[in-house]
Amino acid sequence: MEKQTHHQKLHDLIGSLPQESGFIKRMRFHQAWWRAFVLGEEQGKWPNSKDLEKRIGSTIPEGQESGKNFLTENTLAAVQKTQLERKETEFGMMEPDRLFNNLLSSQPLCFNFFGELKLDLDLAAAVMGCFYPAVTRVTNVWFEFAPLARYTQDNSAFDIAVELEIGDRKGLLGMECKFTEPFSQKEYDKPAYREIFQKSDVFKEEYATYISSRYNQLFRNQLMAEAVVQNGDYEFVHTGLFCHQEDQNATRIGAEFADLLDLEENFQVITFRDFMERVQQLPLSWEQRDWSNLLWARYCSTRLSESLIEELR
Repeated sequence: MEKQTHHQKLHDLIGSLPQESGFIKRMRFHQAWWRAFVLGEEQGKWPNSKDLEKRIGSTIPEGQESGKNFLTENTLAAVQKTQLERKETEFGMMEPDRLFNNLLSSQPLCFNFFGELKLDLDLAAAVMGCFYPAVTRVTNVWFEFAPLARYTQDNSAFDIAVELEIGDRKGLLGMECKFTEPFSQKEYDKPAYREIFQKSDVFKEEYATYISSRYNQLFRNQLMAEAVVQNGDYEFVHTGLFCHQEDQNATRIGAEFADLLDLEENFQVITFRDFMERVQQLPLSWEQRDWSNLLWARYCSTRLSESLIEELR
């Protein structure tokens, strides 16, 4: 009887979880574990549910007030700074509920990985240098960034954009960030896409290949990159995909897309593991190392919650 009571208490702490399988099931459980046993928060509202009383273990309540979806004070400061910037720039879409309350969303994940870099551009240059050794300076880090000119005439935006320099050349790194969200399956197409495509020499295949649902989202990002160079905003743009190393669908599509481009600095797939392994080799301060350890615990070390999975079976 005591074992059953203990078992039920653990279930109640983890909260409600949908019927899922594989990678997303494992990630959702780990975020529910993080909420219950690290943050000490009750489960929050089920995203996009019409039932306002419905709860799910991978969200928190009142995250905008507590800031608990973010790992450090610097990360939260980067969020606040970004919100102020957006009043002037109107970059891409940021949804408050996803950002502040959803532990499984890629929006807070972007800030948790790159918010520290926004506030410390020397650290940003060191991290970027791990993947692009020629980088000499970083001048800004943005979230949900899109050119103000809206060259693609849609709502496309880089989840992460790093303004950087290589010698006296000014450029941009624009990345798509995925956690568990799939790539959009909608085949967006606009005359502006074809115009940018025809002016570019980086696309190796026919237009129809890129506009397909499999590559459409990454293609639109690449079009933004091509457009800012074509219009003289930057001298070069690197692009890539930032995703979990165990997300086989994302890494596969990213690798395929890279093969479809003829670039001197190829489209890079950078996994969370790649990021962690490189960053932890840098001469970090104590506070920065603490941040990197929190990243590892929340997003990479699912082993921390494995024993609870076994106990709840």
